[in-house]
Amino acid sequence: MLKYLLVTVSLALANPAAAADAVTPVRAIMDVASALWSSADGEAGDYFDETHIGNFSKDLRALYAEATKHPAFDTEDGTGSPFDYDPIILGQDGCPLEELTIEPAGKDGSATDVVARFKRFACMEGSSEEERNALSEVHFLVVSESGRPVIADVVSGDDDDRYSLVETLKAIIAN
Repeated sequence: MLKYLLVTVSLALANPAAAADAVTPVRAIMDVASALWSSADGEAGDYFDETHIGNFSKDLRALYAEATKHPAFDTEDGTGSPFDYDPIILGQDGCPLEELTIEPAGKDGSATDVVARFKRFACMEGSSEEERNALSEVHFLVVSESGRPVIADVVSGDDDDRYSLVETLKAIIAN
């Protein structure tokens, strides 16, 4: 029994983000995304509001806090959202998210890669059937901080068309 317990504990310590539920913070953020893209009144919340900011790692939260000093739009106090688009879904126009799935997709270094797939243009009139049925894919790199799974980065696209939330925040701060 002691041997079984030691093996279980060592596996949990070796892979803490997987031992905890890596999907949990991703589900919380994708729930916000679904609400934002389904809401006509803008009352769906924000990825980085007090309710949801804890789903992100300390490093990502610090980058976001610094980036708010470089708002996308002029504000009276000089702070605000650094984005003029949805930084998770990567869009300004779209439809309510359809066929959303969220599942672990393996490891990426010390992070658990959790992938969200969804249709984001299903309601777009004038788009081809292929465009309306295309699945978008967003990867959330989830790590463990203080025993809790948190999102360390959000990545979509690949190669030349790769988007990293962390890299984008760093670029905003540098400008």
